Amino acid sequence: MLRFAITWTIFAGVTLLIGIPRAVEAAEKQVTFQHDVLPILAKHCQNCHRPGQVAPMSFLRYETTRPWAAQIKAIVTAKKMPPSVGSPHYMVLTQGEGLTPAEIETIVRWVDHGAPEGTARDAKPAPQGQERKK
Repeated sequence: MLRFAITWTIFAGVTLLIGIPRAVEAAEKQVTFQHDVLPILAKHCQNCHRPGQVAPMSFLRYETTRPWAAQIKAIVTAKKMPPSVGSPHYMVLTQGEGLTPAEIETIVRWVDHGAPEGTARDAKPAPQGQERKK
């Protein structure tokens, strides 16, 4: 019985130690709006997706973007947005580049994991000329 208890304790301890780095790694790779998605939106979307511009919804803040998360995923995976030079239907709107595969994957991961906000302290600085408004 003592041998079983010792073996079980060692097994549980090793399992716990192996699981901790994986849990930390998973937490580090969590995609959040503030840290990962907002810079993509600032670069590709916020010129039009802001009050007073052509797009009907604002993507400046989490509160105004989150309701659109599933639709954003569908649109970017279908490569319908952002409009780019490669799209003859939208060439008049912008001369910018489309999203990279990594940017699309970031948005997909964000939506698939419940579109978490993250914390404001994790936010990357807005690109120059696109300061975020409260």
